Amino acid sequence: MVKLAIIHFNPIELYPPVMNWLNYVGGNQDQLEVRVFTKKNHANGKSFFPNNESIKIIRIGGANKRNSLLKYFDYFLFHSYTTLQLSLWRPGIVMYYETISSVPAIMYKKFLNQHSRLFIHYHEYTSLPEYDQSGFFTRLSHSWEKKIYPSAEWISQTNQERMNFFLENNKKISIPNQFILPNYPPQSWFTNETKKNFSFPLKIVYIGALSLETMYTKEFVEWVITQKGKITFDVYSSNITADAKDFLLAADKNIVRLFCAVDYFSLPGVFGNYDVGIILYKGHIPNYIYNAPNKLFEYHVNGLDVWFPEQMAGTAAYIKTDSYPKILALNFDKLSDLKIADLTNREDLPFKINKYSAEVVFKELQSEIFV
Repeated sequence: MVKLAIIHFNPIELYPPVMNWLNYVGGNQDQLEVRVFTKKNHANGKSFFPNNESIKIIRIGGANKRNSLLKYFDYFLFHSYTTLQLSLWRPGIVMYYETISSVPAIMYKKFLNQHSRLFIHYHEYTSLPEYDQSGFFTRLSHSWEKKIYPSAEWISQTNQERMNFFLENNKKISIPNQFILPNYPPQSWFTNETKKNFSFPLKIVYIGALSLETMYTKEFVEWVITQKGKITFDVYSSNITADAKDFLLAADKNIVRLFCAVDYFSLPGVFGNYDVGIILYKGHIPNYIYNAPNKLFEYHVNGLDVWFPEQMAGTAAYIKTDSYPKILALNFDKLSDLKIADLTNREDLPFKINKYSAEVVFKELQSEIFV
């Protein structure tokens, strides 16, 4: 029996790639026992249950981050309890996500089971200035994890640009096992066809966290309103700043609507009601400049055109204009220059969905873990 421990400090319900990985490994690997150590999901109260009962999810803590004392107690509770459980269960493989989850894996590998195999994945790229400006616990954890990198059998980023920056940040450290693990959706989400021509009003959707400061929320909504009914814009989010929420709720409800987030695995049913999926990051830090977010691929495989800000260099490689659904980079600082007719024109274009499949990229991770 293979024992795999997965450590994910933040609630896994907020990270679709983790849920997809758990469903994949649960459905494709026999003689497997998995325990996931994560926190309770207080964002929307929903809990994810994998498709295989051999995968146990242990939810620890989940304090209100606004209270600094509770926050640090939360750190201590999570990491001490997880380390204790690892020492008692003694898995042969430990996988952790992000620096914030690293301490139990480091303690286990260094002091409790030196023969255990270590796998590391980063959802996000964190620059050196960001580490320097982070809290004490994150800085301390990162100083420790850098010492464990040479013994890790897998370290992955979501794209090559982020990996290049990561390697530059750690150029004095031996990192022999480098991998790319993109944030692709399940293959079951792929659509076989989508409508050839758009009708109006053009229906645009956004899913995920939203703010006014780091995203083109205000600029895009104001542009939508200037189209005088030619476009509608719906937002699905439970992670939205107060000012962004107030701004959306103050807009014309016949044109702009705000909904609570829906269950991740229900998104294909939602996307079927829309024409275009929007991405709004301004690229205020390298993580969002060199970013190909999971919503890009989720929109695309469900047959939606995708529009994203041209500052997102990590998404530029996916631009697609010779078939539909299109993937387009737009200048969100000059939205008034856009012509809807040009953006939505599909004349003489063939239908083609690019096969961005979670199952395909997970095969490599599976083959490295279950050797």
